[in-house]
Amino acid sequence: MLTLAAVTTNALNITFAGVVIAILFLASIVGVLGWMFRLPKETERTRTVARATRSVNKLTRILVPLLSKSEATDRIVALAAQMVRSRNGNVELLVVLEVPFTLPLDARVEDDEKDALEILDRAESVAKQSVTAVNKRIVKARNAGPAIVREAEMRCVDLILMANTSIRVRGNVQQIHPAVDYVMKNAPCEVLVLSQGNVDAIHNGVGSGDKERNAITPPQGGRKGQYISNTTLCESNEADAGVSS
Repeated sequence: MLTLAAVTTNALNITFAGVVIAILFLASIVGVLGWMFRLPKETERTRTVARATRSVNKLTRILVPLLSKSEATDRIVALAAQMVRSRNGNVELLVVLEVPFTLPLDARVEDDEKDALEILDRAESVAKQSVTAVNKRIVKARNAGPAIVREAEMRCVDLILMANTSIRVRGNVQQIHPAVDYVMKNAPCEVLVLSQGNVDAIHNGVGSGDKERNAITPPQGGRKGQYISNTTLCESNEADAGVSS
């Protein structure tokens, strides 16, 4: 006769050592996850750094007025290109042809236009060492300062980079270019000015100084426009101290 007997086995054998190991493993997992998702304590310094970083990262469209053909201008163009390279931005190169009041605003001054094209080509070569998005523009105006401000408004730029050069006006030396002075006071965005000091001024017979200086000014008012033009040569009508559209 066959006898069937049921044999029961304990499938889960819990031991004290196993419990300890499980607890340690769980604690290590929780600790690693807590370290990964733990947010650093926010302080006034971290908030300041974050604000500064965010504001700089927004600078994707930079306007560079070319006041002269010089090393300072080349450097400011190179700086603009390097600033927008990591942000997929673009550089706006601008030359303003100042037409005297004795001539109509649409008068053709071939020598000045030829020089302007040479300055633009030189600046474009410098900028394209770092970026490919480079726009060039020549504007005719009575005064360069108001024309630059108007272009900044029309193109909705985030920053204006300028190279200051000392000039002679009626025999007197002006250490700050009139266009630079006007833009710093009336620009709709921040303005960064590179000043070469007296190194170039001595060679040009104007001014004195021996240090390179940077100055940045916040916008003084005004609003940004929405119209962007790719025209190579255009005219700008001015009225009194500003430029009218």
